[in-house]
Amino acid sequence: MAFLNKKQQAPAPNLDTTPRAWVAKALVPFQNQLSQLTRPGETASLAVITDTHYKAGFSATLYGVNGLQHTKEFVADVASQPGVDAYAHLGDLIDGSEAPDMSRQHLQDIVAAMDQNLGKPFYIAKGNHDDNDKFDEHQVARRASFQQNTFADIVFRADYRQPQLQRFSQRHGVAWLDVGPVRFLFINTSDIPYRLNRFGIKQYDVKLNLAVREAQLAEIIQILQMSDDRAIIVCGHGNLLKANHQNGLHYNGPTVHELFRAFNLHAQGHIDNHAKNPDFQITLPFDFTHIRNARITAYVCGHRHIEQTFLDHDIRYLLLNCAAISGRGHQLTTGYNARWDRQYGQPSEYAGYTLVADPANRQLSVLGYGAATPLRQFAMWFPEA
Repeated sequence: MAFLNKKQQAPAPNLDTTPRAWVAKALVPFQNQLSQLTRPGETASLAVITDTHYKAGFSATLYGVNGLQHTKEFVADVASQPGVDAYAHLGDLIDGSEAPDMSRQHLQDIVAAMDQNLGKPFYIAKGNHDDNDKFDEHQVARRASFQQNTFADIVFRADYRQPQLQRFSQRHGVAWLDVGPVRFLFINTSDIPYRLNRFGIKQYDVKLNLAVREAQLAEIIQILQMSDDRAIIVCGHGNLLKANHQNGLHYNGPTVHELFRAFNLHAQGHIDNHAKNPDFQITLPFDFTHIRNARITAYVCGHRHIEQTFLDHDIRYLLLNCAAISGRGHQLTTGYNARWDRQYGQPSEYAGYTLVADPANRQLSVLGYGAATPLRQFAMWFPEA
């Protein structure tokens, strides 16, 4: 049973995911602030939602059909705004705890909600819940309920059919988008081998493992080696590092971060991570000595269901809060969300953001709505004109 504040009466179950008029009205102040900070053709802005954890059924304080509703409202009332250049969902589209047919349909529903012909590109990342392993964990046989390419065939295919998103291949979930001097680079932190034993059980549970592997990193190096005159904002589902500078993924978070530092230092070298597990070994050369006037400035992600920012050398990490309701009284609810006391039918029910990079003011603004900080602003490096 969903937890309810003693002063609150249980709302009637709502399975209608049509964008709600009261949400549109509540977002007007956010839209006004966005219009003040954006200047089409001068700023570069990315609207972001993450961790919707869409699943069937209704809950007043936890995951349910509201995950789809929040996505539709994000697209209708945030991504559609004139100042927004592109928009993204940074993973955990679904909770991954339901029967495979239902979970596949939920992935399709989120893609359809994002793909609304707004005339601007979108990107959808893979989260650690998006391979349906949570469902598999609770079955006696524990057999894999998704095929190897289930997520890619539904979600990455939608990403890659957009001509505005540039990429070298359609294999790893890597893409980039340029808006003026800003490059948004999208990576896949759920890059896990798909292998089944003779009982049909996965060798790696994607929900419990986050990683970047060698083939993906080779593409990232290739992109970075052609990134002159760019301020780069990297976006993924999981954080490469924690605030204490330890590994934020299970495999290769620090390796990727150190590659980004090497890019900022215009260095040349060779990655050899000496991983004991051959599935996650990386042996790759890189050469950024010829790069002119470019820097990776920020890494943006979800996954942790908190808001947090920290610097590691000159790269700012921005962890964004989950869109899904995460109310008090649930084991999965972080302290950050418990303080919001998130409940259905209130503005804190949802959460989302827009990043606004402003070269003229050399500033990155992070606007939040719902269970998010309304405005945070940071100094940001931009290439010299």
